[in-house]
Amino acid sequence: MSRKKGVRENAVRDADAAASRKSKRRSRNFVILGFALALTGQFASLAYGETFILPLDQTNGWQFLSYRKIPPNTFRASSAGLEIRVQKSAGPAVFPLPHQIHVTEVRARGTITGLLKVPPKKQGDRGFDDYAIRIGLVEAGSRTLSWREKLVSAEWVKKLFALAPSGTGIRRVHFFNVGTDPGQIGQTRTHPLSDLIEETVVVVPDADGRFAFTKRFAQPINVLAVWIASDGDDTKSSLSVTVSKVELETRPDRSR
Repeated sequence: MSRKKGVRENAVRDADAAASRKSKRRSRNFVILGFALALTGQFASLAYGETFILPLDQTNGWQFLSYRKIPPNTFRASSAGLEIRVQKSAGPAVFPLPHQIHVTEVRARGTITGLLKVPPKKQGDRGFDDYAIRIGLVEAGSRTLSWREKLVSAEWVKKLFALAPSGTGIRRVHFFNVGTDPGQIGQTRTHPLSDLIEETVVVVPDADGRFAFTKRFAQPINVLAVWIASDGDDTKSSLSVTVSKVELETRPDRSR
């Protein structure tokens, strides 16, 4: 009787051990399957790219700059977006991206309260180079500042080049401007004061000051940062701008 009992106990232990091994194999298979599904989802996401939404409702991660001898703008982040107060002033807000991204499209919208004192067809000319809002993409490149240029360059220029990772540089800043004259839309220029800056007028505000635009690129732009600027210093203008949305549509970086 004792021997039969021992045989039964051994059989139970063997069955328990087999069940435990089977359970571990099943758990391991579930882990492997889950990992595979996660990778599949990750690769699917990378294959289609993603949308980078600028955090306009907070100041964390932003740099607020000023220009030499020009009163600076004031900035405030709220649930409505990034609010910019221009009082015969100028100055950009810069958001360095976590890493370089390949941008295929930029979308932006916001509201302008107040008017620039710019005569028709004069905007951008000497003495009238003010725009209520410029949305800029800082493109990566090979251009850097020499030690001599670092000694004489304005602080904002140094900060611009500092956005580039070590060993790289800046190609240019692509600005998309909100103009005052519908006849300007589509006009592109290299800024007369700096060949680093390329500007295109993409939209004018409607009657209540709202603006929105979408700009898609034939070839992706390798972007390091977003540069948002408002100017009223040339024309001694006062106005307020709320940027409520800036979105960057991206293409995956195959080298990462």
